[in-house]
Amino acid sequence: MNTQVKITWQAFGNKPERNRFISSVEFSLDSSAVSDEQLMDMIYRDTNLYAGPIWNAIEKLLPENRTHTSLSIGDTIQINEIVYIVSDFGFIKKENAEIQMFGDAIFSVTEKVGA
Repeated sequence: MNTQVKITWQAFGNKPERNRFISSVEFSLDSSAVSDEQLMDMIYRDTNLYAGPIWNAIEKLLPENRTHTSLSIGDTIQINEIVYIVSDFGFIKKENAEIQMFGDAIFSVTEKVGA
């Protein structure tokens, strides 16, 4: 199964004067053998280690102004049509997320009560 993936680094806002940019990378891969949760864990691992199959797929696609690629609380991963957000502990569907800001940066992401 061909899966469309979009990773968006947005946790720290878009502040060029502070060398902070919102940026994304899109790619497709065959993920028929893994669940969304497993794929997100792979993305998290590979973008933090700068190594692995996901890293190999995205490294050449990254924008030049990208200052780091490790995922932070508030960054998003879209898998096909579903958008997930990196939370305090794991990943949450974005529509179920309670987002707390600290200034212009995302500070905490937890699941909404009753979601």
